[in-house]
Amino acid sequence: MKKFNKKVSVAFVAGIAAASMAMAAYAAEGDKITISVTGGGEDSMKLNTAVVGSLNGLSACRHVYEGLYKLDENGDPVLGQAASVEVSDDLKTWTFTLRDDITWSDGQAVTADDFIFGFDNLVEQADDYSTLLSDLADSWEAPDEKTVVINLAGPCGFLPSILAFPSTYPVRADYVEEYGEAYATDPEKAVYNGPFTVTDWSHEAQVVLELRDDYYDADSISVGEIDWMLTTDESTALNSFKSGDLVYSDLCPDEEKPAMDGNGLFYTAGNNNYCIMFNLGENGNDVLKDAKVREALSLTIDRERIMAIRDMNDELGFTLACSGYVNEDGVDFTEYADPWYDTEDYEGNCEKAKALLAEAGYENGAGFPSLTYIVNNDSRKEIAESVVNDWKEVLGIDSIKVEKVENFFAARTAGDYDIAYYGWYMDYTDLSNMFGALISMGSSNAFWTSDAYNAAYNAAVSTADQAEQWENYKQCEAVLAEELPVSVILHSMSSYLYDDVNYSGLVYSCGNFVFTYITAN
Repeated sequence: MKKFNKKVSVAFVAGIAAASMAMAAYAAEGDKITISVTGGGEDSMKLNTAVVGSLNGLSACRHVYEGLYKLDENGDPVLGQAASVEVSDDLKTWTFTLRDDITWSDGQAVTADDFIFGFDNLVEQADDYSTLLSDLADSWEAPDEKTVVINLAGPCGFLPSILAFPSTYPVRADYVEEYGEAYATDPEKAVYNGPFTVTDWSHEAQVVLELRDDYYDADSISVGEIDWMLTTDESTALNSFKSGDLVYSDLCPDEEKPAMDGNGLFYTAGNNNYCIMFNLGENGNDVLKDAKVREALSLTIDRERIMAIRDMNDELGFTLACSGYVNEDGVDFTEYADPWYDTEDYEGNCEKAKALLAEAGYENGAGFPSLTYIVNNDSRKEIAESVVNDWKEVLGIDSIKVEKVENFFAARTAGDYDIAYYGWYMDYTDLSNMFGALISMGSSNAFWTSDAYNAAYNAAVSTADQAEQWENYKQCEAVLAEELPVSVILHSMSSYLYDDVNYSGLVYSCGNFVFTYITAN
């Protein structure tokens, strides 16, 4: 984990020291500690593993559920509910034997059928990660209550990362059948097989997680309770962190980051992109269904200026994939794939955009309909307003307004928008994860599908030959560059606030945060 300027200011240390007495009060029975954290609001706190798609909810799921694999203290996948795994000689059949000491929070044993139901339920729900496993596997089965067999379409070295991801965790069928759409929306409407159980959910305010005494590794865990604050207000989260009330916050206003650098702010390699998304579904405005319009809007985004406004070590976005993925010849994939636009000629791009908009029937913005561009926090609102200003100054479009929406993810999922912020934080470090997010009508919420894109992606994930994989991913980039369901602006670093003066052991991996290994210093 890369960390910048670890030096802690005197004022911040003093503030933390003042909070240390309160921290001592957090100590629970048996020297277990209570920590308070935040990673987002109610809208992002979903504990149904088949439908959760935001980092806040995914991270919470990592605490109350556990898969065949889990993340260890280094963020690497290791066996979790599985005691052992055998892989066939052709690397296509993975046979897992479950541990003998795994139970649900109601005392019932976790069985192989719970995993099979979880896999099936994921596909059936057809939500964000519905094809995460089915894209790779031909079938899965439970020959007995202790054995899970996954038959892959081809070798897949990153399968442990997939099976350590919350979408592939086991699910109790009786609870899903009893509660339906309300499943896992309150503590009593689910059971949990992970280290923690949900004991309280004060909607719009807080979720309380408590360590399970009957979890097989409970004795090695120092955290007895996690009070998970639900908020989207970055200033509130920052003030709570400064006061010592929060150990961790995934929220920090961009304008405050320079002051917090060295005072609890951490930067890590991003593995994420920052985009705008066009609604191409039936609820979307027809003007955006014209590829010429989407290309015109994309070409006129002054990405260099946006990166200067953010001042957060961003990289220019000219492919969907982020940098850092290198082939056997030492070539980065972002250099291997063709860029979506000319990165050296912004003025030329603007002239091309004007011509495209005129061809679409909106010369100098005349007659362009009113559109709404939605975002989910103030920092992204500032960037969106900057983008909209580019469209006004270059193309003459002055009919697009920016709105910060409290229930942002629900609005985007429902297609209740015209243009929206879209960012993808990779869930595991393999290119398949970035490109898989835009398969059909999955987590992108652009309501876009392309047979050519899907075919290239499926060909890439079904081969172990890197050269063949990369050529197919390159084709994915080419389809996206032509059809533009999203427009990439930049690739960003990840950042978060963490009190490493009083605590150790935070796991932060591809935007997911795990508190299971935290200890008090």
